[in-house]
Amino acid sequence: MGTIMENITQYYNFLNDDLADPRTNKFPFVSSPVPILAVMYVYHRFVRSWGPTFMANRPPYNLKKVIIVYNVVQIFLSTYLALQCLTRLYLPGNYSVWCQKIIYEDTPLERVVVSRVWLYYMIKIVDLLDTIFFVLRKKFSHVSFLHVYHHLGMCFLGFIGTKYVPGGHGVMLGCINSMVHSVMYSYYLVSIVRPQWVRQWWKKYITQLQILQFLLLILHFGHVLFEPSCEYPKWISFMFLPHNIFILFLFSDFYIKEYILKKTKPKSN
Repeated sequence: MGTIMENITQYYNFLNDDLADPRTNKFPFVSSPVPILAVMYVYHRFVRSWGPTFMANRPPYNLKKVIIVYNVVQIFLSTYLALQCLTRLYLPGNYSVWCQKIIYEDTPLERVVVSRVWLYYMIKIVDLLDTIFFVLRKKFSHVSFLHVYHHLGMCFLGFIGTKYVPGGHGVMLGCINSMVHSVMYSYYLVSIVRPQWVRQWWKKYITQLQILQFLLLILHFGHVLFEPSCEYPKWISFMFLPHNIFILFLFSDFYIKEYILKKTKPKSN
C-alpha cells in the first residue's frame, strides 16, 4: 500500500511540478489543480442544483447595476488583452501567426506574455459570473449545456495553458477570444443600458462571430499537427482541438435551431 501511495505521489509531483513551466507554476490558481477544480465543482453544483433550489421561492434579484459594472470591466479587460497581443506580438512581428514556438528565455517581452496569459486565465474564472447572474435572475433557460460546458472547458484549458505552455502558438487563442468577448460584452452592455438601441439581428451576427472564432482556432491549432518544422508542442493541439470541434458543433447546432429552423417553421393559426 505504501509503495502504491509513493508511486501516486511521485507521479503527481511529476505532472504538477516537473512538467510545469517554472515561470507560472507559483502563480495563484496555477501551483495546484485543486483550487480551479474546486471552483469548477462549486460553479457546476450552484448553477445546476444549489442556485435553482435557492431561487425556487424567491423573486429574481435586480442585478442591473452589478451587471453594468461587470460588462464594463469585461470590455476593458478583453480589449486590453487583444491590443496587447496585436501591438506587442503580432503587428511588430515578434510572434509568428503561422507557427510560434514557446520562448523560455527570460526577456522583458516574455515576462509580459507570461503575465498576460495568467490574466487571461483569471478572466475565464471571472466569466463564470455570467451563469451565476442568470441563476440569480431566474433566467434558467439560459443555463444550457452549451453555456455551462463552454465555461468549464475554458477554465480547465486556461489552467493547462498557463501551467504548462504560457506563450507561443497558443497565445492566438487568447487574442481571438478577447476580440470576440470585447464585441460580445459591448452588446450585453448596450442591451441592458439602452435596450431600445438593440436590433434583433445583432445577436445572430454575434453567434456567427463566435462560430467563426472556433473555425479559426481549429485551423490555428490543427495545422501545427501537419507542420513538421513547427516546434510548438503538438500534444496541446490534441488537447485543444477536440474541445474546439465539440464547441463548434454545439454553437452550430444552436445557430441552426435558433436562426434557421425557427425561421422556416410554419406559424400555427
